Amino acid sequence: MSGRAIVGSGRLLPMSGARPGETGAIEGPWVLTIDDGRVGEARPGSLRVGDPEVVDDVGSALVTPGLVDSHTHLIYAGDRADEAAARTRGQRYTGGGILRTVAATIAASDDELVAGLRRRLLAARALGTTAIEVKSGYGLEAGQELRLLRLIAAAAASLPMLVRRTYLGAHAVPEGMAPAEQAAAVIETLPRVAPEADHVDVFCEPGLFDLELTRAIATGGAEQGLPLKLHADQLQRSGGAVLGVELGARSVDHLEHITLEDARAVAASDSVATILPGPALMLGGGTPPVRSLLDAGAVVAVGSDANAGTFGEPSMPLAIGLATALGFTIDEAVWAASAGGAEALGLGTRAGRLVPGAQADVVAWDAEHEGAFVQRLGGVRPVKTMFGGQSDE
Repeated sequence: MSGRAIVGSGRLLPMSGARPGETGAIEGPWVLTIDDGRVGEARPGSLRVGDPEVVDDVGSALVTPGLVDSHTHLIYAGDRADEAAARTRGQRYTGGGILRTVAATIAASDDELVAGLRRRLLAARALGTTAIEVKSGYGLEAGQELRLLRLIAAAAASLPMLVRRTYLGAHAVPEGMAPAEQAAAVIETLPRVAPEADHVDVFCEPGLFDLELTRAIATGGAEQGLPLKLHADQLQRSGGAVLGVELGARSVDHLEHITLEDARAVAASDSVATILPGPALMLGGGTPPVRSLLDAGAVVAVGSDANAGTFGEPSMPLAIGLATALGFTIDEAVWAASAGGAEALGLGTRAGRLVPGAQADVVAWDAEHEGAFVQRLGGVRPVKTMFGGQSDE
């Protein structure tokens, strides 16, 4: 048998189950075989005849699939730390700060934007993320949005990470325009955007893009073959999550203000409920009904929502720890940050799992148990990361 094997005496969490929390934990000793960049098998026990001769021993380290961050806004310029400080003094977030980032991003050069995005992608990789989504949305005008989508591809080109691009032209409304005008501009741009994007997204909120405008944009995206990922019910209950379910959204994200009935509708659908613990906790505008979603049987993802204004760090270990403050068990949170994120991006076994045939993206952590993500909130780090079975060194 060609390839390589990873062995360990600690805990292996292959995320072999189909539901949140079903990590399939294997106590050491265990063996994970890899052939041609894909997982052969994950099994308890020691090496045996026929296993690969190239062996990586990770000792007692906790081992998981690479983490999948399915919701980020990482390509931008400018600094809005002063706004974060203002919020601590009681000034509520209204979304207006997005336009400040749009101006700074448009003014930045291509080289500056690519360099900034690469720094953030490398930071995510250093924290165990092997697959990630990056949204546009800080350009708004058609040409600027296309520019951002192409620069995301340029920044990711030489990295081993799997990067998915999402078109978020409906992120805010430029000064002097009405929401309906911006929605029409986004729809008009969709045929040009489709070759550069993997998804379309809408910030569905009253006063921004209401249900009617969101439906129109999503329908236009579907006509161009772009699956929907939807910002829904973040600032107030808008009905966005229910609309996303109706439209067959790949994921409905945020969900701070959904009702129990909404949660049941999401759970009964094929849409992934993506929870973003950092902004939910830091903005103080409400928290998603995590237990209602999980207890109703929803498939749930956890993402960082790293962005220019409200939560700048693309740290999935931190997101996992914070998720437990919202009601996740640690098993559910780690599953949601790996297998759940892969589901939210439509990746199947290309990421987020260590099951036969899956891409062998593997992280060994400087911890012996997944409880460390809670105990050392944001402080757990990889000691070894593999992309397709190859060490990231």
